[in-house]
Amino acid sequence: MTAPGDRLVDYDALVVGAGPAGSATAAALARQGHRVIVIDRDDVPGTKPCGELVTPRAVAALGHCGIDESALSRFHRVSHIRLTTATRSTSTRWPSHDDHPGHGYVAARSELDELLVAEAVARGATVLRGHEATAPIVDRGFVRGAHVIGSGDPFEIRARFTVVADGANSRFGRALGTYREPTWPLAVAHRAIFPSALHDAAEAELVIDLSDRSGTPISGFGWLFPRGDGTVNVGVMIMSTSPSFRVINPAHLLDAFVADQRTRWHLADEPIEPAAGGRIPLGNSVGPIAGPTYLVVGDAAGAANPLTGAGIEYAVETGMLAGGVLAEALRSDSATALQRYPQLLADRYGSYYQVGRLLDRALGRPAVGRRVAAFASSRPAFAGPVVRLAGNQLRSRYPGATEFAYRIARACTLVAPDH
Repeated sequence: MTAPGDRLVDYDALVVGAGPAGSATAAALARQGHRVIVIDRDDVPGTKPCGELVTPRAVAALGHCGIDESALSRFHRVSHIRLTTATRSTSTRWPSHDDHPGHGYVAARSELDELLVAEAVARGATVLRGHEATAPIVDRGFVRGAHVIGSGDPFEIRARFTVVADGANSRFGRALGTYREPTWPLAVAHRAIFPSALHDAAEAELVIDLSDRSGTPISGFGWLFPRGDGTVNVGVMIMSTSPSFRVINPAHLLDAFVADQRTRWHLADEPIEPAAGGRIPLGNSVGPIAGPTYLVVGDAAGAANPLTGAGIEYAVETGMLAGGVLAEALRSDSATALQRYPQLLADRYGSYYQVGRLLDRALGRPAVGRRVAAFASSRPAFAGPVVRLAGNQLRSRYPGATEFAYRIARACTLVAPDH
């Protein structure tokens, strides 16, 4: 590792942020022999509040990144998803899919992040913690690295390419001119970790009929994810399409949700750490995601699923896509390869995310939201397709009713305004 006190350091790529997206990018590049450095302002990994659910799609993405099932086996395995309302509840297995396993995990975020960082380091990347990229280095319009501060004097890290991976509130991205599309949905999530006697349950639960203090339905859900270590991750997610979104206090909603679920889930009176949360940009709503010498990945690109707010799988996937594009640019000694990145994301997520935004607006209407919640929680035969669609586990081979419904929704996006 180059000493932080050095004034000038040159790399093939600088990655700003050591979360799943940044680590996946670094691992993909370092695996091909490129000089990569990752910097992160936190001294320890995984300080971001997170639901911690590693979906089957995320398990598959982590496997492609080098984190196989043997490494994930330390975490708590969940084989079922339960959908619940005030009057109904049903459980379903994870949907079958040729490319995804039939189970997920609930993984402590700090440990999951450390696994990904370790993979990047094992492949040859340098990771520098406790250092913050305060501003990009711009030379004749090209980003050439970052000004960095840490425990000593400020210094520069110079690199041919820069990857922005510093999360949903990306300050480094904003310094480069990124912005969120204001008419597209976003989410706010708030979560806490509670001791619970049901910490080893085999199913994760989603409560899909949240309402505000006046009884108006909220577009979003509450979750209870068993961690297998004596605790449960409990949280709420509120979509901006909810009628009362602007006046809902997420902390108060979480308190009410915990009170409602305390007896069922045997939750302790107090969490083991303070509740925390934040905003989640959704559906690739942040851009531009590529410049002449930089790319934006993960939550910094607003890559989270617009229906669920899930971000781990999309962080890893976008990071690996970015790593592949950057490797091509370095091999060919041409930055033009970076302009393929937006199209790669559009090809993989564009249609699904557009359908997601359409459904977000529909579910924000109380009458629609109530009917969908009642339908989804009534029996496994209905819950399964809902989980398949919401989790982006659609099948290209052997399509069924879910895929048919998705195609209808996709056709609707051709005439529905995307705002």
